[in-house]
Amino acid sequence: MAENAIQLSPKQTLRIITTSPERLEMEATWEAGSKPPPMHWHPTQHERFEVLEGELTVELTGEPEHIVRIGESLDVPPRTGHRMWNGGEALARASWVVTPALRTEKMFRGMSGASKVKQAALLLKFRDEFRLGDSPD
Repeated sequence: MAENAIQLSPKQTLRIITTSPERLEMEATWEAGSKPPPMHWHPTQHERFEVLEGELTVELTGEPEHIVRIGESLDVPPRTGHRMWNGGEALARASWVVTPALRTEKMFRGMSGASKVKQAALLLKFRDEFRLGDSPD
């Protein structure tokens, strides 16, 4: 696997495009029929997704599930519970930007291939980047 690629789950791969303390830019691919990840939120980070291929199913706290299609984008402000997956029948690919980057790339690299126990420990370590649940309220 290339150094800039991260296998986040069996059906989701990330490719790091650029990274700095202010910004992490990635391209993510989801194989067809991926499962929804857990709802989560980020205390101080903003995320922006733009679908480049296929479609993504998105769930934001307090909103109905919806589909984001090619050419459409999604902005997720800090402290907003969310999750997304490819429930479609074809590959989905999206641009994904996280600002500020903080230690998100390091967190993703640590999660890749880690056991459930190790992943749980990483969630504590990376509380500034990632929290499980619908939202902080």
